[in-house]
Amino acid sequence: MMNWGRLLVLGLSLSLIGSGCTQKESASLDVIKIAVKDDVKSLDPANAYDSVSLDILPSIMEPLLQYQYLQDQLILEPLLAESMPEYSKDGLTVTVKIKKGIKFHDDSCFKSNGGKGREVRAQDFIFAFKRLALPGIQSQGAWIFEGKIQGFSEFEKKLQFAKPEDFKKVFEEPIPGFTAKDDFTLEFRLTQAYPLLNQILAMSFTVPVAPEAAESYADKDGNLRDHPIGTGPFVLKSWETNQRLVLEKNTAYVGTYPSTASESLKAKGFLADAGKQLPLVEGLSFEIIKEESPRMTKFEKGEIDTFELTTDSFRALMVDADHVREDLAKKGVQVGKEDSLLSFYLIFNVKDKLLQNKTLRQAIASAIDRNQWMDAFEKDRSLIQDQVSPPGLVDRVVNSKVKFDFNPERAKALLAKAGYPGGKGLPVINFDFRGADARYRQMGEMFVQQLGSIGVKINPILNTFPAYREKANQANTQLSLGGWTYDYPDVENGFQLLYGPNRAPGPNDSLWENAQFDSLYRKLSTLPAGAPGRKELIKQAEDLVQEEVPWAYGYFLKTYRLSQKRVKNFRVAEVIQNKYKYLRIDSKKTPH
Repeated sequence: MMNWGRLLVLGLSLSLIGSGCTQKESASLDVIKIAVKDDVKSLDPANAYDSVSLDILPSIMEPLLQYQYLQDQLILEPLLAESMPEYSKDGLTVTVKIKKGIKFHDDSCFKSNGGKGREVRAQDFIFAFKRLALPGIQSQGAWIFEGKIQGFSEFEKKLQFAKPEDFKKVFEEPIPGFTAKDDFTLEFRLTQAYPLLNQILAMSFTVPVAPEAAESYADKDGNLRDHPIGTGPFVLKSWETNQRLVLEKNTAYVGTYPSTASESLKAKGFLADAGKQLPLVEGLSFEIIKEESPRMTKFEKGEIDTFELTTDSFRALMVDADHVREDLAKKGVQVGKEDSLLSFYLIFNVKDKLLQNKTLRQAIASAIDRNQWMDAFEKDRSLIQDQVSPPGLVDRVVNSKVKFDFNPERAKALLAKAGYPGGKGLPVINFDFRGADARYRQMGEMFVQQLGSIGVKINPILNTFPAYREKANQANTQLSLGGWTYDYPDVENGFQLLYGPNRAPGPNDSLWENAQFDSLYRKLSTLPAGAPGRKELIKQAEDLVQEEVPWAYGYFLKTYRLSQKRVKNFRVAEVIQNKYKYLRIDSKKTPH
């Protein structure tokens, strides 16, 4: 079951470089300066799941696998693993060899090693996996193993009901699905085929955690919020809550810049640093700036190296979809963009007495002017959602079209067929939003107008996100705004939102249950990406969703990031969360 932290994306610079370049400040020129929208929620890998935390933690703590940085498609490769995981013939046993010589950052918690970071072992991964089940942590990542790893769900229950005096003993009990065959061989035993395990092993939930760190720094519930000790290219230097967080170079890091790249990235000069020792900068400085206007001003002044555009800043800084404002262009500001793994759509509660009517759902879906929606709120940063899965994923349906796209005349005809000609006799429908700011208020007004044009009256309800989740968990919604960012780049991650057994309080807010779809989902979820027959299963599943309309499709969001001229090797590549180790600063192009 998915966690709610990424259901809807709502959306430091430490003063190392001042307004003038003095001799004292010269060393700071090799620090990447980044502004983030909020404080870090947690640097505990069991709970780091918000976008800000995941912009930082992967530079400190590393998993077994990572995505190749210089390829056009998302391709996994070994990171802490020596080679890619090996699957048994039946797919139920997975073996991973771990690199030797990889060490944790130096820290006083390693008392027996004189404060020097010790070598990472298979047991450190198992310790990290077991931490996901700690009831005091309430991990947002336990779903990656629940029902998939032999004994994991049972272990969770044991911990939940363990008496305080027995808790340590229960935690130390082995889980059949995790075995350290030796210090550098990790074995997984699965309850069912789980081809997505490779993607899971590239997530921060699965980084190794040293028991010594937990013993020294965890709170009474087991949380390690502010003392991450990993193997990554950077080490946490300082963290001032709601101010800034600074990472410094791990001089003992083992890793080099890629020597191969796709033809498109090679042509753009991304191999200039091939073979060089990583990381290429001395540090990262994250300044926490919650308001967009000051973030944008700092970027315009050159005080921030990278900047993610929103609708407002896009309109302020861009001339069109490919070009920045003339003054920024003269400074060499670079534009990076990609199709993101984020989509927005309307969710029908199909168990609601009124919205059980499929034809009514089809009518409402046909009344939504998606172009107006995108132009009003995501100008040039969006693409009409034509299926569940966003662009760029393997096995995605080719040449898909929205079956019930914007067509006012059809919408009116369907409304009459549903039993409500011109809206006559149709009760007002509550429409819940997951935010309460001006953006959501204006969106509510737009939908009042769009749906009202065919005779459907709605009552926009603005909620805080927690308030919305409470309603959805209790199946107390009718129509609502949905949003989802993929946890990993596979079509399964979207279809699971419509799988019947995942109905609320799981991630299936529509409460849709369709036996044919559920059967298709179970089959496709046990096949790896690109497997023979998988694409056809996905096409059939997509056809069912389009016909039954548990969602009214909205749009996919495009991600835009700007970077200063001095920043080299920069890509948007949102799924590649450990990208900062590849960046280089050209101090000759620093604006001073």
